[in-house]
Amino acid sequence: MNIQPLIQISFLFFLLNALSATAQNDLWSLQDCIDHALANNLDVRLQRLDAEKAGHDVTRSYSMVLPTLSASSNAGVSFGRSIDQVTNEFFTERIASQRMSTTGSVFLFAGFQTINNIRYNLARHTAMRHDTERMEHDLILTIANAFLQIMYLEDMLEVREEQLDISRQQVERTRILFEGGTVSRGDLLEMEAIAAEEEVRHTSIKNQLNLAYIELIYLLELDPGTTFRIKRPELTVEEITLFLDPASIVEKAMGVEPAITAAQQRIAMAENGLAISRGQRLPVLSLHTTVGTAYSEAFQRVANNNQAGNMAASLSPSPVRDQMQLANAPVLETIPYRDQISENLSRSIQLSLHIPIFNHLQTRRNIQHARIDLNQAKINYERTKNDLSKIIHQAHADALAAYQEYISNTKALDAARESFQFSDQGFGLGLVSTLEFNEAKARLNRAEVSALQSGYEFVFKVKILEFYQGEGFVL
Repeated sequence: MNIQPLIQISFLFFLLNALSATAQNDLWSLQDCIDHALANNLDVRLQRLDAEKAGHDVTRSYSMVLPTLSASSNAGVSFGRSIDQVTNEFFTERIASQRMSTTGSVFLFAGFQTINNIRYNLARHTAMRHDTERMEHDLILTIANAFLQIMYLEDMLEVREEQLDISRQQVERTRILFEGGTVSRGDLLEMEAIAAEEEVRHTSIKNQLNLAYIELIYLLELDPGTTFRIKRPELTVEEITLFLDPASIVEKAMGVEPAITAAQQRIAMAENGLAISRGQRLPVLSLHTTVGTAYSEAFQRVANNNQAGNMAASLSPSPVRDQMQLANAPVLETIPYRDQISENLSRSIQLSLHIPIFNHLQTRRNIQHARIDLNQAKINYERTKNDLSKIIHQAHADALAAYQEYISNTKALDAARESFQFSDQGFGLGLVSTLEFNEAKARLNRAEVSALQSGYEFVFKVKILEFYQGEGFVL
C-alpha cells in the first residue's frame, strides 16, 4: 500500500490547522484590547505608581504615632589644655574619651494633627485609587470607540465595494448598450465618471480604515509593525420600546463612577487639611528620655593603698620617713572601659510643652488657605456631578435620536433598494434614463451609509449608558 498520498494529505491538513490557529491568534476581541491596554498603557501605569506612593504615605502617617528612638556615640582625642568631659578637670596631656547616649521621644498631644494627618492621607490614597479607576474607564471608552470605528469603517468599506462593483457592472452594460446604439456616448462617459467617483470613495474609506487600525495599535502600546486585526462581534440593533429615565441612570452612576468618589474623597482631604491647620494653634506636649554613659582616660583611681607602710613611715626619723612615704605613694590607674561604662551611666526624663503664641500669622494664613481648598473641593465635586449628569443625559438623548434615525433610515434603505432594483431593470430595457438610474443609485448609497451610521451611533451610546451604570463595555 502506498502511504505517500496519506502523508501528504495529513501534512496539508496539519498546515491548514496551523494557519487557521495563527490567524485566530492574530484576531483581537474588544476585551482583549481592553485588557492589554489596561496592563500596558503608560499613563495608567504612572497613575498606579502615584497611587502606590500615596499608600506609602498612609503607612508613614501611621508610624508618626510611634515614639522616635535614636542612638549616638562621639569618640575623640584632645591635646593641650582642655576640660575632660567626665571629670570636668583641666588637663594638659593627651586624653582619649567617648560619650554614648540613646534618646527617645513621643508626642503625648499635638493638637490632633497626627490623627488628622492619618485621615488626610487615607482620603488622599482613596482619591488617587479612584483617579486610577477613572483613567482606566476613560481608556476603556477610548479603546471601545476606536474598536467600533474600525467596525464601522469595515462595514463602510464593504458598502463601497458593493457600490463600486455595481458601478463597474453598469459601465460594462452601458458600453454594450452604446455599441448597440441604445444609449449615447455621453451616457457611457457619465457611467465611467460615477464609477471613478466610487473608486475614490472606496480608496478613501480604505485609507481611513488603515489609519483607524494604526490609532488603535498606538492606544494599545503595540509595535506598528505588529500583525493586528480585530475580532468582530455580532452587533444587532434590537427594537427598543422604552428607555430608562436618565435621572435614574444618573442616580445609579453617582454610586459607581470613580470620578465622583474621588471628588468626595478630596472633600474629606480638604476637611482634614483644615483640621491640621487649626491644630497648629494648640500646644504640643511631648515626652523625652535619655540614657547615656561616658569613658575618659582622665577618670582614674588608686591602684595601691598601703596604709601600714604609711603609718610606719610616719613613726620613722625624718630622712627615713621621706624615703618610705615616697616609696609608698599611691599609684593611679585609668578605670577600665567596661567599669566606666557602668559607673558613668546616667538617665533623664522630661516633659516638653510648646505653646504657639505668634509666628508671623503663618498659622492664620494656613487656616485661610485650607478653607479655600475645602471650598474648591466642594465646587469640583459639584462640577464633577454636573459633568456626569450632562454626559448621561446627552448620551441618552443621542441614543434615542440614533434609534429613531435608524428606524427611519432602515425604512428609507428598503425603499431605496426597491427603487434601485426597478431602475436597474428599467435601465437594462431602456425604459429608465441614465440620470434616473444614477439618482436611484445615489439614493441607495446615501440610505446605506445613513443606516450604518445611525446603527453604530445607537450601539455606542447605549453601551455608554450601560458602562456608566457599572455594567462594563461589552459588545
